[in-house]
Amino acid sequence: MRYGILSYGAYVPSFRLARSIIADAVSWAVPGVKGLAKGERAVANWDEDSITLAVEAGRNCLAGFTQRLDHLQLASTTLPFADRSNSGVVGDALLCPAELTTEDLGGSRRAGSSALVRLGLSASARTTLLLAADCRETKPGSTQEMNYGHGAAGFVFGTGEPIAVVKGAASIHEDLIDQYRATDSDYDYALEERWIREEGYNKLVPRAVHAAAKNAGIELSEIHRFVMPAAAAIAKGVAKILKVDAALFADPLTAQVGDCGAAHPLLMLAQALETAVPGEKILVIGFGQGADAIILETTARLADLQPTHGPGRYLKARRVLDNYTKFLALRNQLDLDFGLRAERDNRTAQSVFYRRRKDITGMVGGRCKSCNTLQYPRAQLCVKCGEIDTQAGESLSGLLGRVKSYTEDWLAYTPLPPYIYGNVEFADGANCMLEFTDFEPGQVKIGNAVRMVFRIKDFDGRRHFRRYFWKPAPIPTAAD
Repeated sequence: MRYGILSYGAYVPSFRLARSIIADAVSWAVPGVKGLAKGERAVANWDEDSITLAVEAGRNCLAGFTQRLDHLQLASTTLPFADRSNSGVVGDALLCPAELTTEDLGGSRRAGSSALVRLGLSASARTTLLLAADCRETKPGSTQEMNYGHGAAGFVFGTGEPIAVVKGAASIHEDLIDQYRATDSDYDYALEERWIREEGYNKLVPRAVHAAAKNAGIELSEIHRFVMPAAAAIAKGVAKILKVDAALFADPLTAQVGDCGAAHPLLMLAQALETAVPGEKILVIGFGQGADAIILETTARLADLQPTHGPGRYLKARRVLDNYTKFLALRNQLDLDFGLRAERDNRTAQSVFYRRRKDITGMVGGRCKSCNTLQYPRAQLCVKCGEIDTQAGESLSGLLGRVKSYTEDWLAYTPLPPYIYGNVEFADGANCMLEFTDFEPGQVKIGNAVRMVFRIKDFDGRRHFRRYFWKPAPIPTAAD
């Protein structure tokens, strides 16, 4: 029984927007973006944010994990609520115990990597789920619009049979401002790239790396893989300063995903673990107003998780987003007139939500103790045998369902038409009328297998509140 990383997971939204499409749309005004028009970036759907991304990464991380969680940390620079426990919403969606302590971490793109360092050095008796997710918005025509992406990753730290153990770590803080976003701003402001490279990466990262290696009692020549969220040119410069082979630096996922902010070091680490072998030493670097460095060594147990954990399945299950204005609309940067159908008051009855919060956020239904029938929502009366007060709580969120009926409604309002809804049936009798997500027009068929995903249900624009619920979505498969 050792302390270390017990599990890992990740999530990347399915939409992919080719950067050439952005360039075609905006290069008439900012021709400089043409030089960045390579590869594609991951784009969150209209009903995804940092909370829902974190839930998906958490589900991937906790798949097959049976130990009780004591603590949950959510690192992000784009948390949707300033005065509500974002990590608490995630914990409820993941069906964590009420005794779980939760913590929101922000204020820095190093929020995720710094938490990784703290957990690695703490050797705490508690079992902690660390999630990092970012869904950063970008100004049309900006460099960030080209470079950013959306994604999330998660790791469980605790005592047990780890897949990786921490050998050493270090952090340094220097208030070198490479970019920032003020609290009253929607977009990041970035400084000159050469300044960031010369004064930031080339000076701060080596200090943190050498300190971590000293803490671990190893030489840099013993490191098998370096994980650093940075462009290849920056990685080559850092490698030269560290006197290591630049080929040891992991793919920064620039061509497939883009920069996912606070989540990116953890996302890259999750990808590295998908192909790592036992005994491999991996050095993870976080950058932003300083640098973090943490050295991990993998164990033989990693192979048990590699077939199902990590971002690989989500990177393959991509959907092409080939319309720039659709991209802007999905990210609420294009105010389309959907007509009178979009004019409605979505006020949430908070007292009702509180009383049914487990049923809503955790999709907890009821299973009859007398006839084994599963139903949603829970009720005092069993829908099959009629027995009273026999239902035990059971979540449907982890079950696969089957489409029993559906409607593609092009008249009802949704930010991404058509509005698809229908009846989904589950094993042992449960049937639910639900709103679908991530399906293309014409894709839904009777009998389709679907999985449940935690998404934004709707927005209350007058009171600035967003509601969450579970929706049926396609089961990820590799794109043709």
